[in-house]
Amino acid sequence: MSIVTPARAVPKLSPGNSKIGKVLNISLPPVVSCAAGIPCARLCYARKAFRNYPTAREAWEHNWELLQSDRDAFLAGIAERIDQEEPELFRWWVSGDTPDQDCLRCQFDLARMFPRVRFLQFTKQHALDFRGRPRNFAIVLSMWPNWGDTRKRLPRAWMHDGTDPRIPADAIRCSGKCETCGICWDLAKLGRDVVFAKH
Repeated sequence: MSIVTPARAVPKLSPGNSKIGKVLNISLPPVVSCAAGIPCARLCYARKAFRNYPTAREAWEHNWELLQSDRDAFLAGIAERIDQEEPELFRWWVSGDTPDQDCLRCQFDLARMFPRVRFLQFTKQHALDFRGRPRNFAIVLSMWPNWGDTRKRLPRAWMHDGTDPRIPADAIRCSGKCETCGICWDLAKLGRDVVFAKH
C-alpha cells in the first residue's frame, strides 16, 4: 500500500509514553474534544501534560485543527504512519476523545484497512453508535462514580476511588504496562471490565 499525504497535512502521532510503553498512538486536546459535561473534565490527567509539555500541547492542537479542517488528510496521515511502521497495537486518544459519529466511522474504516493491527479506544462518548465496528477495534466505555452508561454491551474501564459500588468484583486491575499486558484490547473476548486507580 502506498499512501502519500502533503507534509503540511500530516497528523502528529506518538510512538508511546512511560505509561503505555511503545504503543503507537494519537491524541487530541483534553476537554475541548470530549463530550460536554463529563465528570473528569476538572481533574483530567491530560490537562497537566497539556499545560506542562509544550511539545505535546502543540501536537495535540495541531491534530485537533487538522481533524476539523481536513478529516481526510488527518486519517490518511495516520494510515500512512501505520503502513510504514506496521504496529501490532494502536491506541486512539491517549488525550481527548472521538468528537462525533462521522469521526468514529472514519476510525472504523481505517481499522478495516489494517486488519492485522489491533486498535483500542477508551471513550466517554457513550451516546455514539458503536455498531458495525471491525473485529480488530476494541471499544471500552470509561466510567466514573455515579456516571456512565451501564446498558450498552461493551467492556468498561472503571475509575476507582472507593466510592462506586457498580464496579464488578472480577474487574481486572490495570497493571500500568500496556505494551507488555495488552489485556484491554481483549476485554470483550474475556467478558471482563478493567479498573484504574484515580490518576
